[in-house]
Amino acid sequence: MNPLLNKTALITGACDGIGKAILEELVSKGLKVIGLARDMNQLKLLAEELKGKPGKLYPLQCDMSLQNEIEGALEWIEKNLGAVDILINNAAISLDWSTITGGIEELKKTLDINVIGLTCITKGILQLMKNKGLDNGAIVNINDISGIKSLPLASDRPISPAYASSKSALTTLTESLRLELAQNESNIKVINICPGLVETELTQQWLKENPRLALKPKNVADAILFSLQTPENVLIQDLIITPIREII
Repeated sequence: MNPLLNKTALITGACDGIGKAILEELVSKGLKVIGLARDMNQLKLLAEELKGKPGKLYPLQCDMSLQNEIEGALEWIEKNLGAVDILINNAAISLDWSTITGGIEELKKTLDINVIGLTCITKGILQLMKNKGLDNGAIVNINDISGIKSLPLASDRPISPAYASSKSALTTLTESLRLELAQNESNIKVINICPGLVETELTQQWLKENPRLALKPKNVADAILFSLQTPENVLIQDLIITPIREII
């Protein structure tokens, strides 16, 4: 039996990269998928492309740095779908930032999206799950290998201190949420996906200048699907996926 059958999923940062890849996979498998992104036009184009698939994409505009837009998205979900079974926290930014010379605004923007916005939507979705009596859902956080390894800047790929700090914070938040849910005897799974270098819009230019092996977004999407299709009594807590020969 397909464990994803009749499920509803929410994906943040759904327009491109890993978000788009997992969105396409889930719609192809028949799920109802709410795609959140700032670019509504791109989301609508994606919805048109996926019209012939077994599932359905609900495009929803949302800037993850703005709490009022996150609250608006949660209200729409509650009104139209009630709740979701799967939340995939994918939205993130990586700005070129220096610990010594970088501006506070750039650091704040990174944390607002990668940590604060993610936490706000997670809390909201958990509340909707509780309201609907759902206790076998999943929260999937798209982290980064830099979030679980020390010396994040000693690597062969571009990682800013702001981004690395946000992902380290995400690791702690993920582990804390998993512990709290377990203490409350909840069966909601909390999954930490940690990719290495992935070829996305954020890294394409750097990869042109520094050719090396990189994951494709679909590689990460396949890992997410694997983690979501384990038996009910099985939890993949942390899943690290890197290209061959990546050193970090």
